[in-house]
Amino acid sequence: MDTLMKKAQIFKLGKSPVVVLPVRAWELISERANMLEEYYQMSNSKKYKKDIANARRSKKEIPANALYEKLGLI
Repeated sequence: MDTLMKKAQIFKLGKSPVVVLPVRAWELISERANMLEEYYQMSNSKKYKKDIANARRSKKEIPANALYEKLGLI
């Protein structure tokens, strides 16, 4: 975040400060904000928490080769 703020330029427009960022810096900030919003929604979802609890209780194991095939890594 510090590197993004180093690229920022602060001007005054009348009495209000205005921050000017490069487009790429704004896109990075926007992506991070969206990701944090998704994490927040997941952490508050009852279904998500229930699914995690069920997965942790499950004793089902998947071999690494089968997992790689499902993910298309082989």
